[in-house]
Amino acid sequence: MLIGIARVIMACQALASLGVWVGQLQDTFSRMDHNQDVYPQAVIVDILNPLIALALLTSAIFLGSRPWVRPFALTMEYIGIISALVNVITGFHQAGVAIAVAVAVIVLIHRSDAVSRVRLTG
Repeated sequence: MLIGIARVIMACQALASLGVWVGQLQDTFSRMDHNQDVYPQAVIVDILNPLIALALLTSAIFLGSRPWVRPFALTMEYIGIISALVNVITGFHQAGVAIAVAVAVIVLIHRSDAVSRVRLTG
């Protein structure tokens, strides 16, 4: 049950990441069209964002059914927290929501492990 909730949240994170990516691409192309500077960090984010979305979606699909996915999913969530924290520090306070969602997924995954261990030993 807990893994199922985590999987749904991670799939939503992947979709949200793709939505943000579309907006970022539009901003990058708009700046290029108007001969404005495009920061190298923006280009890096434009490249990495769909990869992150794909990693989140992969985690959502296979979490609970493949042993390698749990540490991969947790790593993606920790990376998401660090990224969102950087955004909060630089003034994009709405990224605090991303931190809360990532923490919720981490807690769900850890609790599902604890429930599994209790069932095995109980």
